[in-house]
Amino acid sequence: MATAGFIPRSCFPAPTVPRAYFLGHHAKAIRKMRELTAEIDLIYEVRDARAPLSTRNTIFDSIIGAKPRVVVYTKKDLSAVHPDIFRAWHAREGYCVVNTHDHTSVRKLVSMSKELCFNRESFSGLRVMIMGMPNVGKSSLLNTLRHAGVGRRKAAKTGALAGVTRNISSYVKIHEDPDIFVYDTPGVSLPKTINAETMLTLSTIGSINVGLIDPTIQADYLLYQLNLVNPDGSLYNKYSPPTNDVEDFLTSYCIRMPGRLSKGGYPDLLGAATHWVDRWRKGLEGKIAFDDFRNPNAYKEWEAAQDEQRRKERGQQSDQKFRVA
Repeated sequence: MATAGFIPRSCFPAPTVPRAYFLGHHAKAIRKMRELTAEIDLIYEVRDARAPLSTRNTIFDSIIGAKPRVVVYTKKDLSAVHPDIFRAWHAREGYCVVNTHDHTSVRKLVSMSKELCFNRESFSGLRVMIMGMPNVGKSSLLNTLRHAGVGRRKAAKTGALAGVTRNISSYVKIHEDPDIFVYDTPGVSLPKTINAETMLTLSTIGSINVGLIDPTIQADYLLYQLNLVNPDGSLYNKYSPPTNDVEDFLTSYCIRMPGRLSKGGYPDLLGAATHWVDRWRKGLEGKIAFDDFRNPNAYKEWEAAQDEQRRKERGQQSDQKFRVA
């Protein structure tokens, strides 16, 4: 129930923000993935369970082709998306929702991989490639699979922000009898996102360089999303009563959070915005969900929107060629 008199915003006015975060090592990684796909048996396509639509990269579809794929949603422990939604979205597709801090949560993924391995005639084991956008938990997934499967320490560096993995790894064994080997790959962004809200989502969860978007805009967008998840303001009521005003919220945050007041006792709103969003990004504040996380048809609607965008872009390219000619 929402607090009496408080009505959350029903939409977020899209600010002017960059629509892309596609870097040189992203393009290099795509070329390498295409080269390696021929020797790969299975793809783990990793997405962030907090933003299950925004962290889907359609570039991978052309790389994967007809290869078997398991969609892996990480950060289950930080996501407010109900399991029924994932089931509705993937009624005909293999998927798994995991918490990479919990060995038991990756057992289903290993079992799915073993089933595929048992159905193959191979003496070299099953070879898997992990794909995903930046900071969706690919390296953490690999480390958990490796530790749970063969009891060895982590094989890949991890971090709270995008860009930790820059190169494709060598094969890493995650299971014996049957042998399962995994390639880790760098996170790859889309050349262009479908809208400004997607960029805000990716920035808030740390899947792009967080410095691309003003911290106060990120905080305002997070406040908007939290009010959609829980309209009673319970996800931040230890700092502020329910509000749609980010400056009011950040002022209260500065007062109630130690060290957030500048000299003279004035609230440091910019510092507070950065600090608060970062705490959510690291999972220190609770569960959150972005995208249309209550809509059973959101997955199909998202795909239709992507197809429409691609048609428009092809049409614009054709018009430009015609004008040049």
